[in-house]
This record gives sequence, C-alpha cells and structure tokens, in this order.
Amino acid sequence: MGQNYVISPQQARSRCYAKAIKEEMRQTYSEECMKTFAHNHPKILQYKARILGGQSETNDFADWTHFLLEEYGPRERCLSLGSGIGRVERYLIKIGFAEYFETIELNPRHNVMAMRTDSRINARPGDLNFLHLNPNTYDFILCHGILHHLINIEHVLEQINAALTPDGRLLVYEYVGQDRWQFGEETLAYLRKMFPDARLSNIPPWKVSGFESIRAGDLLRVITRLFGNVCDRSVSYGGVFCPLLICNWSLGRRDIDRVLRLDDEVSRSKEVPPCYHMGVYRKSNVALPRAVPWSNEEVETRLFPAVSLNQRFARMALTIRRVVRLRTRLRSIVSWVSGLRISGR
Repeated sequence: MGQNYVISPQQARSRCYAKAIKEEMRQTYSEECMKTFAHNHPKILQYKARILGGQSETNDFADWTHFLLEEYGPRERCLSLGSGIGRVERYLIKIGFAEYFETIELNPRHNVMAMRTDSRINARPGDLNFLHLNPNTYDFILCHGILHHLINIEHVLEQINAALTPDGRLLVYEYVGQDRWQFGEETLAYLRKMFPDARLSNIPPWKVSGFESIRAGDLLRVITRLFGNVCDRSVSYGGVFCPLLICNWSLGRRDIDRVLRLDDEVSRSKEVPPCYHMGVYRKSNVALPRAVPWSNEEVETRLFPAVSLNQRFARMALTIRRVVRLRTRLRSIVSWVSGLRISGR
C-alpha cells in the first residue's frame, strides 16, 4: 500500500511543523477539568445519549458505547489512536468489551498516565500523520476525537482499513465541522436568523492552536468515500450547538433547550452542515483517490495564518495564559494519578 500523504515526512521536519507539535502537546487536561468544558453540559450529554443510542444514561461513556459489548464484543485485539490518558479505553475494559488495549498517542506524558492507571493499556508514542499498522491485525480500532487533529487523513484511514481483520470494526467519534472552527456563511446565517439579537462571529484562526481541526472539513467526505458501503451505523449532528458553543456559548447556555431542539431539527433536515459524527464501519475494499499534497507555503500558512502586529501581541498573551493553565493542569493530573495509585485503582 502506497503513502497517500498531504504533508510529507520531509515537510514534517520543518520548524513550523515542530512548533505545531509543541502546541498540540500543550493541550493536557485532567478528567476534572474536562468535566467543566461547555460540550460536557449535562443537557448536551443527555441529547447525545439519545441521538447516538436511544439512551438516557450519560455516566462515563455509556451514551455512545452501550451497544458495543452487546453487538460486537468482546473483542480480542483492540487499538486506540490518540488515546489521551486512556479514559475511554479504561471504560471499555471495565465493561468487558476488551481485556487489553494497544494505544498510540503523541503526548508521552499521556502515555505514562494511561499505563500507570491501568496495566492492561500498552501505550506507545507516535505521530499519527505517519502511522504504520500491520495488516489484518485488529478486530477493533477506536478513533475518539483524534482524526480531526490530523493532516494525512487519507493515509491514516487507509492504514486503519488495512489493519482491520475481516470481521473487524472501526468506531469513529469525531468533530467534522469546518476547518479551524471557521464556520461557513450558511451556518452563521441560519444562527443569525434563529437568534437575531446575538453577536455571532468566527474566532480568529490564530487562536486555534496546534493541529486542532486542521482538515476537519474534509473528514466526513473521506470517511464516507472509503467506508460508506460498509457502514453499520452512522449519526451526524451538532450543526447548531457546536457553532454556538464556540462563537457565543453564553447565549447557548441560556437557551440550551431551544438550541438542542434546533440542532435535532437541522440534523434531520441537513439544513446546515453537521459538526460531529459517530459511525461504526467494517473493512472496506474501496480505494481512496490520491490526496492533494500541500506545498511548503501551504504547510506554513495553514498551520500558522498570517497575523497583524496587534494580533501577535494578543497571541503572545494567549500563549502565556495557556502555559500558566498547563502548569496548573499538570499539577492537578499528577495529584489525580498519585491518588489512583494510592487507592490501588
């Protein structure tokens, strides 16, 4: 199988790519911190539980994993890409879906934390843009919020497909909205019509750091092209609550019931593009078209858009705040891991 790259290994040796890697690795959050994020609002979790699986339970990851054990488990060879600190993997082991997980995660600190908290997780570091997997190896592969951080999505999905066993399954749970959270006029026009008094505008692209949503807008198209004929289940949603979450969450939080009702409506009517997707897929025999390579200039401008002098100062201040928050989060994570080790979990 050839290398279907958008960005080449040579380009990945550039200073701007290395800088983006560093920014990506700064995104370290404890479980307690994650619970405070806007997308973990209790009513959003209940909404997702209903549309993803007809459930009302939102404990742990039951909203989108409850069907796995009943329909596909238990599984013997499981791989998770971009596993973070291993939260989902620990949960799937706990419910008996898997006895063991191999994981590949960019951040070595996350890998250490994952293995310390559960010896049944074997984590190794790796840049997933240049993923290599042995063919016909895994009967379950998990991509939970990682594909939208990748540039070489064609290459990665081809590697995943080749690595699945004939009876294997891929579970994708991803942000598939616009690149760098720059929502299109179609979405913004709909929101302005529904919320005429609201201030709605995209955030400056330079505020979206690392590889966050770098090619998210292409993701659903590529997934559908490769796995569309071997799909067990597919749900796309989030075209209303996600843009509000990013552009004006104070409004979204005040009127959350209406926001989620509208989200449900447009998810069915497809009036605006979705921002999230969950799908379960089997091994495919479809070949993807060749990816369109980025020039060196495109790598630079897509990873780090040009900014004005004032924006540079604002970006510097934002970086300082992120570093301060990162140190606080790291201390919180170390305390949490130490507590788990003391309690024997």
